[in-house]
Amino acid sequence: MLKRLPLVLLVLPFAVVGVQASGEDESAPTFAKDVAPILFENCVSCHRPGQIAPMTLQSYQEARPWARAIANAVATREMPPWGADSDHSLYFKTDPTLTQEEIDTVVAWAEAGAPKGNDADMPALPEFPADARWTNGQPDYIFEPPVEFVIPAEGELDVFNVYSKVPFEEDVFAEVIEMKPSAAGVMHHSGAYIVHLPEDVQIMDGLIVNAGTVDEDEDDVRSEQQVFSLAGTSKLISYVPGRGMERHHPGTAKRIPAGAYIRWNMHYTTQGKEVIDRPQLGIWFNTKPVTHEVLNRSNSGLETYIVEGKEIEPVYREDGSWRRGPIPNIPPYAESWRITQIQSIPEPITLYGMSPHMHLRGKDMKYTLTYPDGRDHVILDVPAYSFEWQFYYELEEPLAIPAGSKLTATAHYDNSLNNAYNPAPHLEVYWAEQSWDEMFSPQVRITVDSQDLTKGTEEDEEDE
Repeated sequence: MLKRLPLVLLVLPFAVVGVQASGEDESAPTFAKDVAPILFENCVSCHRPGQIAPMTLQSYQEARPWARAIANAVATREMPPWGADSDHSLYFKTDPTLTQEEIDTVVAWAEAGAPKGNDADMPALPEFPADARWTNGQPDYIFEPPVEFVIPAEGELDVFNVYSKVPFEEDVFAEVIEMKPSAAGVMHHSGAYIVHLPEDVQIMDGLIVNAGTVDEDEDDVRSEQQVFSLAGTSKLISYVPGRGMERHHPGTAKRIPAGAYIRWNMHYTTQGKEVIDRPQLGIWFNTKPVTHEVLNRSNSGLETYIVEGKEIEPVYREDGSWRRGPIPNIPPYAESWRITQIQSIPEPITLYGMSPHMHLRGKDMKYTLTYPDGRDHVILDVPAYSFEWQFYYELEEPLAIPAGSKLTATAHYDNSLNNAYNPAPHLEVYWAEQSWDEMFSPQVRITVDSQDLTKGTEEDEEDE
């Protein structure tokens, strides 16, 4: 019998507003010729059966009742959802933003009575994987935690970890990774990490029941035996609203070592009724020889933090190492509270994408690259951050960053009455895991140029 471990997606219903047509304007755009190509290219990946959207738009019959709502959504740029300012960011592979011409076409179609047009003009539907659960089709391998999770109807739930053994006899590389909950509405976030545990650790139902040589006074991340020389190697992926699949550039991938464990880092929120969730982690193996491991980072250990113009002093340990000092809480009613992280780049790296993460007070985040000669280049600007739509902004082309550069991430938080999502503007905001607390996590996906996996092999061959 399958054991269980006890322990938003927010869809706003549209009113079905039909467009009354007293007669079709022959010069007006039609669905078949003009609107369907736009919807098929930019919308039906979500607006189709089994996906996240509340209605399907794969045919005229499905789209026609929603014509006015579609026009309003694209005219206000509410849809397709996208956070980056296209005029002040680099180019991204996943950018679904409509051009002004496309928006005008959809609006004109709705205003003209949403005419169908000729069936002969209708484009073919795009092809999607047969298994609608997965963005990339059936994975090469699927991991699952060893238990189901029972989320109670009420209460505040802490973040917790469970562990499952990697079954492979040799290391594998994942070029594509996707994390999927079975009950997305209660999932605040989940993360999958690669960790190495001491041999004498005992695990039952995914939980550590005998820590062995693990130091229980340390937090769970530090207690694991990390054998990675580069920060960011261990993290595979996170699931948050709007983001849960990443496709790495061919030749780069995430390593899944034989003998390691998957650490499932889980955080749920209650929804007024008991819900059962059992997430899945799908991986697709590399399609090309891997030269570099992808690192998921939000810091490198070489960063400076500045809050409201004041630098946060580091806290030094007895061994001379240091960690970031405590960041002040966000004051009540603060409308545009600012925090900046400046990371030094000591050696050449390649940047593949970014994923800003904040909670309900998050207002905006901007990434700026400063080259060694002092030139500044804004590479990602998210002027209206939304906790409900968090994206992985994958660059159209990888960006080479030379040694001596700096990467600055600046974010603002709105704890005022102007923030419609603010649960308590009269209270100061703490830095913690719950949605009503806050986070500042300017994540990046990079490779370190010097860490070429093929170099060791070439050197060994020369030695022979």
